Amino acid sequence: MALIAPSPPSSSSLTNEQAQAILGQHVEKLILGAESETAFVEISLLARNNFSFTFSVGVTTSGGRRNVFVKIPKIDMRGSMPSILPITFKDRDLAKEEESSLKLLDEKWQADDVDVRWVKLCGTLLEYNALITERVFADEAFTVFRRFDLRRRFGFRQDGRRLRGSMARLGAALGRFHHANSSSVVFRLAEALPKLEFYCREIAASTGSLWPERVLGQLQSMGDMEVTGVEVPTLKGIDIRNVLIDGQDRLYLLDPGRTKVTHRESDLARFIMTYRILYWGSKLLLLFREPDPKAETAFLDAYYSNSQPACPGLLNFFLLKEQLKHWHTALDSLQRRPWPSLLKYIVAKVYVNPFYTRQIMAQLKLIKKWNK
Repeated sequence: MALIAPSPPSSSSLTNEQAQAILGQHVEKLILGAESETAFVEISLLARNNFSFTFSVGVTTSGGRRNVFVKIPKIDMRGSMPSILPITFKDRDLAKEEESSLKLLDEKWQADDVDVRWVKLCGTLLEYNALITERVFADEAFTVFRRFDLRRRFGFRQDGRRLRGSMARLGAALGRFHHANSSSVVFRLAEALPKLEFYCREIAASTGSLWPERVLGQLQSMGDMEVTGVEVPTLKGIDIRNVLIDGQDRLYLLDPGRTKVTHRESDLARFIMTYRILYWGSKLLLLFREPDPKAETAFLDAYYSNSQPACPGLLNFFLLKEQLKHWHTALDSLQRRPWPSLLKYIVAKVYVNPFYTRQIMAQLKLIKKWNK
């Protein structure tokens, strides 16, 4: 539902806080229908990440309380002075793509029985490029899953079971969605190589590592490979960092991003890699590296129980592609940080490069074994 709000005043004259205040008033009136004389309105502080501004609006009236979440997609704010206004064409494309994905998921996602749901779209305010969804009161699964995994390591078996159970339900729900909207397609490695070559050359130039060239050599030797696979609507935002979990272990998914019809392994690899970096950003990464592999297996087993049979070769390839992409993004994000050059060098040398080198070494072994 696209709602009409007055166009923003001259964008150059508004601070982020002023733009938020005006937008919050429109959300209050147009989405929540609040009457200013009787309603109690709460608007949260403005938050931002690399690709959006967000805040929540809560309105209490005689009829009860309603809470919504406002998201203003932005193309990329890494290393820049972030500003809500002006809104660019690329910003609008991001919002339109996410709105389309949320509408598709509202129609096609069927997983209420396993307590895995996407947030509901309430409407949009096109003038401000804003998406408004129902607000979910739950914790970030990224943090909760890390706690489950830590406690599992110290003998708390129930936490290990909760982690594996949550991952299995996520896999089952995604498998249903894919299976209901699938078709056969042929995967040709030669068509995918240019993007991988870009990642490998960029990483090699930045790190001096020999592994990107080894990856390229192996893949180029398999360049004529063709495999029959499954094509589905995939979601750019299928990421464990976009999952919330409440006190009853109900799971809620946010920020689906753009929907693209391609190989299902693209979604699987994307989600698995965000699970594997559960300790990323924490000092615990140096101790534990990766979370429970049994939970990853539970995710895949549940996925394939609701979908067509697995194709291990394709999954191995897409995992390798995702690892290279993550490595490239991590190095790029590190360089954009306002840190001294020496600190950036140390973080890359001690933290980033060893992690992804281990991932790629293991994945390349699996690919060589499968290609024999």
